[in-house]
This record gives sequence, structure tokens and C-alpha cells, in this order.
Amino acid sequence: MSSFGNQHSFLASPHRDVLGAAIPDSPDGKERFVTELKSRAKGAISSKAWPDALLLYEKASEVLPDDSTLYANQSLVHFNMGQWKLASETAKTAVEKDSNYVKGYWRHGQALCKLDKYDQALETYQCALKLDQNNKAIKKEIEKTKVLQAEFQKKKSDNPSLNGAKTEPAGSNPFEKIPAAKSNISTKSRKAEGDKMDVEKEDADGDTFTKSEHVKGYKIVNGKKTTFFHNELTEEAKKLIGDIAPKRLDPNTAATPAETNGNSNTSAWNKAGTWEERDVSNWAKDSLKESLVGKTFTLDDSSPAPGATATITKLSKCDGHSSFASVRGKKRYIYEFALKMEWKFETSSAEDDAKGSMSFPDFDGTCPVGEGYDLGSYEVASCTDSNLVPLLDRFVRNGGLRDVVHASLDDWVRLFKGTY
Repeated sequence: MSSFGNQHSFLASPHRDVLGAAIPDSPDGKERFVTELKSRAKGAISSKAWPDALLLYEKASEVLPDDSTLYANQSLVHFNMGQWKLASETAKTAVEKDSNYVKGYWRHGQALCKLDKYDQALETYQCALKLDQNNKAIKKEIEKTKVLQAEFQKKKSDNPSLNGAKTEPAGSNPFEKIPAAKSNISTKSRKAEGDKMDVEKEDADGDTFTKSEHVKGYKIVNGKKTTFFHNELTEEAKKLIGDIAPKRLDPNTAATPAETNGNSNTSAWNKAGTWEERDVSNWAKDSLKESLVGKTFTLDDSSPAPGATATITKLSKCDGHSSFASVRGKKRYIYEFALKMEWKFETSSAEDDAKGSMSFPDFDGTCPVGEGYDLGSYEVASCTDSNLVPLLDRFVRNGGLRDVVHASLDDWVRLFKGTY
């Protein structure tokens, strides 16, 4: 645990089973364990249980210390707890782990803005923009930061006392205990009250006892020992209740499940329909593969390489989970995947081609359809001609094939919602 506060939160956390679990030895075991931790962390974020979310993401980082997305998510949690310095530090760690991780720079920039470090924030956003020149969200943050910077400079000129470092808001530590209010009752009066608890009293039979004396919880009814709270029923009450004697079940009679009111997404045992969740991860992984592999972008006649093609040849990584839930008659679609795909670029000349990979580490339900997805790592594994590099940047990394991937992922989201 990173602090006493975290240790205190761990003891009170409903996730102690995984937080205290040993780290698996095998790579597959680690991946499954982190998937469980991330799933719980997302649920904690949804309910704004920030300390729990932080503990879960920190545990996941212990399992996979080189996963940059885990540090970016820790930054998100620190940010929402008002811990902007820690949000800045964990986001910085994210980009140190993966210098191509755009969202890491974005998180870092947001935290720096909260600390009034606008120059550093702009530099950070520019690093992200170099990686993803068409990222609209980054461009918006840059414009917003420039406005905030100008306003801050004006305030500083009007009030020189603002030149000091900005501090986090009071009470930003959710683990900090609130001091207990002092009691108005004196020690003497407390003792007097304590003495009163042991004063002997006499009951109707003349027996003496104290309030703190233990009383056994049974009594005798009709010659039988029974519970102290046993209540004999009147004949009238027995008629109203009817025969409640236990009856032997017929093993040949099958249990009849409750009706589901025609809702195929609700199990027979959830008649009220309050909550029903179904794991569809296997379907999701298969359908994502079908949606992406083979997708092609063809350069038109006005491009520098007419007829050249960029194609997704393989979905080499598809880690994550997907499920849908029915909550009081309303459907919710849950998915979170880290994707990596192999691509191939071919020109009309059979001798000129290139191969590589690109990843999308945060394909999940928080990404609005139609606004694109953050690019993670991008690699050119082989290239027969260095003159192809500008084409690859333009038509694979920043547009062309990447736009095709974005559209395919959007179509998959619609397919998911249409299928279930």
C-alpha cells in the first residue's frame, strides 16, 4: 500500500479478496487477474468510490508494472479526488512507460492546468499532438489552456500574491480522518453514568440482578425448552395461518421457474428484472476480429501513390471483456478492450511495401461513437523504401487506414447493441 490512508481504505474495502491476493506466476494468470481488477475499478469509478478504484489500479500496476494505461487511470482517480500533484506524477509515469500513449499526455496536461502550470501543460499537449495530429480533443485542450493561461497572467498582474505555487484544496485526501468532536461530558460524570449501569435492582420475585448480568435466552413451554421469544398462538391465529407443518418434497416433481414476462434477456429466477448481466466476451472477441481483419484503405488517383493499399492483416491482441446488463428493463452495454493489429502497405509496384502494427489500448464504453479512438503504439516493422515513410504517416498512422479502423470499431459498437 502506498500510504497509511490506503492501508486504512484497504481494510474497509469490499475488494479485499483481490487486493490481498497473491500475484499469479503465469502471464495468462496475470492478464486474467488484471482484467478482474480493472473491471472492479471501473465499477468503483461509476459509483465514485475513488479510494477503492485507486487501490485496484495500484494493485493492477503491481501485476503489470509496464502497462501505461494503469497509471493513466490512477491519474484519473487522483484528479477526481483533487490530488492534482499525484495526478500529474502518475500521468507522467504513464508516458514514461509508453512515449506514444496519447491519453497519458492528455491526463498529464489536465493535471498541470489544475496546478496553474500552463506552460508545461501546453508543451505536454503539443507532444500528444505530434503523435496524433488529427486529435480534436487535444486541439480543444490546447485552445482552452491558452485562454486559462491568459486569464491567469492577468490575475497575477492584478494580484502579485498569486505568484506562489498552487496548493490542492483542503480535504483532498479522502483517507484523512475527521477529528472526533470533544465531548461535553466530564470524566467524573462519565464515571457516574458508568456506576449507574451496575446498580442492583430487585424484580417482582425479590431476586436481585444487575443490568449487565447475562440472561440465558430460553424458556420452558409445555415442558419443552424453547426460545426466550417464543410466542404461543391462539386458536384463532392458527386458523388464519393454516397448516404450516413441513411437508416432504416429491423428488419426481421438477421445480417450476418464475415467469419472465416475455423478456428473453432476464433469467427465470429474476422475475423482478432488477439486475441481469451476461458475459459475451467470447462473442465480442470473435466479432471484433471479423470486423477488423481484412479492412482496406485504397489511395485515390490524386494521392502520391495512386492505387496503393493499406490493409489490416491480423488482430494480434484483443484483451478485455464485454457484457450486457438489464437493469429494471433498461439495457446497458459494457465493453473494455486493448487492441493491437498488424497492417500491410502495398504500392502498385510489387517491390515497394511496408509492414507494421498499431494499437488502441482504450477501446471501451467511455469513447463516444464517431469521435475516434486514441492511438497507442505505432510501429513500422519493415519498409523497402524510405520514401514510403511520409505516406505511412499520412495514410496509416494519422488517416486513411486509421479512419477505416475507427469506422469499423463504431460499426462493431452498433452491432453489439443490435445483437443484444
